[in-house]
Amino acid sequence: MDITSIFSDNLPSIIAWSQGFVPKLILAFLIFFFGRKIVRKLSGATVNATQKIPNIDSTLAKFFGSIVLFAGLAAVMIAALSALSIPLGFIATIVGAMVLALGFALQESLGDMAAGVMLAFFRPYKVGDEVEINGERGVVQSLDIFSTTLTTVDNIEMIVGNGAAFSNKIKNYNGFGDLRLDMDFGVGYDADLDEAIAAIKSAADGDKRIITKPHGPWAKVTELGDSAVNIQLRLWCDSKNYKAIKMDMSQRVKAALDKAGIDIPYEHCMIIPMKAK
Repeated sequence: MDITSIFSDNLPSIIAWSQGFVPKLILAFLIFFFGRKIVRKLSGATVNATQKIPNIDSTLAKFFGSIVLFAGLAAVMIAALSALSIPLGFIATIVGAMVLALGFALQESLGDMAAGVMLAFFRPYKVGDEVEINGERGVVQSLDIFSTTLTTVDNIEMIVGNGAAFSNKIKNYNGFGDLRLDMDFGVGYDADLDEAIAAIKSAADGDKRIITKPHGPWAKVTELGDSAVNIQLRLWCDSKNYKAIKMDMSQRVKAALDKAGIDIPYEHCMIIPMKAK
């Protein structure tokens, strides 16, 4: 018996089965398609509504939004499967078995989810903060259920698992708003140290980005090096201006020391001539 005859013999049953199943399949697809759209809108609405609550920032609001998104998508999937006349008891059994299997296979992911909840409520950092997490430094873009997304200064996206973030050291450079900038400059041993300190401090004069109260710029000798006397300049600034001031100050201090006639020593490479054999 060839395939054509088998198909012809079973055509009535295939048509009858299709008439019963295809409408259910279409309904399940519509539930999934429109349900996903509704869930995404609900997630966005949750973020917007939560941000209006006092003492809740965008980090916690987005975290709540991601919870609504995951829970809503799970509900949509269950509704779509129910539209296919799959018994809910059977679905619950399958989901339970999958959760049990995934629980062993994805222990780290479940740990990331638990850590995400802890990070959302303890909030060691928030969206927009510049942080160093597990050795990776960048600006926080989002805190989701499983991971934290950072963007580096050279615009590289980094995704750090919440478990790695919560269980390791976290440096938040925006935690207290103001930062102290320490910069070391070397001058020659024959230089007048008082003049050198005054010249280095003068490089900070007139810069409104530098905080002068309660403490203004400070400079002192911190080390007698092998070939230079090291003077450290300390000043306070807003965290958002830290990098710009650091780059500007190097050029200003060089110009101020040159103007004062103070030498900045540098390493010399000594070439020893080889004797001819």
